[in-house]
Amino acid sequence: MRLLFSSSHRGLVDAMGKRLAKAGIACEVRYHFREHFPDAKLGEKNVSAPSYEREALPMSRIAIADGSAARIVEGRVAHLPYQFLVRVSRSDKSQAEDLEVNVLDSSGKPLAGFPQVMPNPLTKTGDSSRKEFEIPVSEAVKKNIEKTLLEKDQFLTHVDLIVGMDDDFLSANFSNVR
Repeated sequence: MRLLFSSSHRGLVDAMGKRLAKAGIACEVRYHFREHFPDAKLGEKNVSAPSYEREALPMSRIAIADGSAARIVEGRVAHLPYQFLVRVSRSDKSQAEDLEVNVLDSSGKPLAGFPQVMPNPLTKTGDSSRKEFEIPVSEAVKKNIEKTLLEKDQFLTHVDLIVGMDDDFLSANFSNVR
């Protein structure tokens, strides 16, 4: 795919956009759950080890505007009534990148704890290739997830948004959700 820019933006893309163009980001929502063992005897383990289901957000795209370059992931997932916006950006006045994460409810208002803006902690290697953000869910949303996504005797423990840029994460097959 070839992107065309005016000559006034060409320098901006060359200077700032090259790194962002190479460094894609991917995002997924993870639904963490456990399972009750209804036939467990007294003294036996009655709950499973933690596990999760996942749903991917759309792939990232590049945006150039007003003196800054950004890699953006924007979209929804099937089992949450939220809009997600993740942006890694750098202005032409700064060499430092920022990571911005926002989660909006159906009325367009940010959820508690969002938006979050921080110096970009993501790198392509090591422990900092992924960042997790816990997503608050109401009891009604939790019950809906348990009904529509999880199996009988499974219960939701929490929901996370994972933002990553390592090659394994970027190439992952996200179509395994039941």
